Parts: sequence; structure tokens; C-alpha cells
Amino acid sequence: MTEIRGSDNVEPTPREQRAYAKEYQEGVTLFEKALHQAQKAQNPYQKEQFQVVMDKAMRVLNQTARALKNENLQKQHEEIEKDYVAYKKHPGKSEVHQLEKDLNQAKKSL
Repeated sequence: MTEIRGSDNVEPTPREQRAYAKEYQEGVTLFEKALHQAQKAQNPYQKEQFQVVMDKAMRVLNQTARALKNENLQKQHEEIEKDYVAYKKHPGKSEVHQLEKDLNQAKKSL
């Protein structure tokens, strides 16, 4: 993973923007894969490990969304975070569907 700049107010260069966008896309893909595998997992320890992957992917998404300084993406990411909290409380099909919808919308915001 690339190193994400701090919360400085310096605009990312076009090259950095492309790198952050790619990192965001990869984070979304990783999150989606872990989300789907967690739904299929029968073993509670496996589910827990997929949860760890999703938490780490969410941190990457959070950092790269901030680094990109894209207001639409940041707003969409706030929705993802909110719906992820709801999913963690109740990992049902409707919560998974909402997360998938949010993630797809975020990809379009790039």
C-alpha cells in the first residue's frame, strides 16, 4: 500500500490522485471480497478474520478518501461507514445489500 499523506491541506498531485484512486479501488475490492466470504463462512473464527480484513480495508478507504479531497467521495464514504456500523450490529442481507450499493456508488464518485 502507498503511504497516505497526513491531514495537511496540500492538494495531491495528479500522480498522487491516480495512486490514491487506485488504492481506494483496491480497498473497495478487498472489502467486498471479505464481505461476501464472511456471508458464506460457517465457522465463527473465519467470520471474525473476515471482519478483521474489512476493518483494515475500511481504514484504507477512510485514509484515501480524505487524501483525494473529493467531496462527493467523502460524503459517500460517510454513508459506507454508517452502513458498515449497522452491518456489524446486524449482518443481514439488507445490510450487505446497502453496503454493496454504497461501495458501487463510491466507485462512481472517483
